[in-house]
Amino acid sequence: MFEQWSNDEDMSHGFVVPVVVLWIVWRERERWLALPADPSWWGLAVLAAGAGMQLVAALGAGLFAGSVAFLVSVAGAVLLLGGFAWLRAWAFPLLLALFMLPKLALVYNQATLPLQLLASRMAAGILTVAGIGVIREGNILEVAGRRVFVAEACNGIRYLLSLGFMAVVFAYLSDKKPWMRIALLAAAVPIAILANAVRVAAAAWFPSLAAGTPHAISGWFLFVVCLATLVLVRRLFNRIYARFQS
Repeated sequence: MFEQWSNDEDMSHGFVVPVVVLWIVWRERERWLALPADPSWWGLAVLAAGAGMQLVAALGAGLFAGSVAFLVSVAGAVLLLGGFAWLRAWAFPLLLALFMLPKLALVYNQATLPLQLLASRMAAGILTVAGIGVIREGNILEVAGRRVFVAEACNGIRYLLSLGFMAVVFAYLSDKKPWMRIALLAAAVPIAILANAVRVAAAAWFPSLAAGTPHAISGWFLFVVCLATLVLVRRLFNRIYARFQS
């Protein structure tokens, strides 16, 4: 997984995930240490399942299966040593750890082209609304005589994964309502897709933003805007919730 985080820009957030997961476990230590330890032999069955998945991964199923096997084994160890109460207390950090898993190739390959085309359509729409003439052919935009190819790297998955992770962590830190984590994760999807389309449109309009340091800076700037949008969305959800409660 470390190698994938190092070589795949879509997974660079993976370095942060285990650190945050361990910090949450440590932060919640008083709560789960106060629970009575009631070791369950079902933990051995979960460990055996993890070992079986690891064997399948070693025989050719790939890195994703081996990574899932690792998390299953951790869950099995918690269940074996602490019981179901400890496993429930660790449920959130274990689920959050899913964000560090490598991309499932089958899902990624199926989603890449539709996301590329969606980014192209939305970018063309943004440019049209801005009064800039644009012609779109598939994932190619023609602006002011320049043909801009919306590459596979611009499919928006990088924003989706990293922003989704940040949305869940932000909800955990800022709001005690568990449903807020799911709500902000769901909100992160359209926000990330729109931000990626804006980035594509900006690169088509200003060629200097298409590559190199300006491209990276624009990406970070839009990501910060996405985080600020999540803050506003949380406030909106809380206002709606308060109205239903009153």
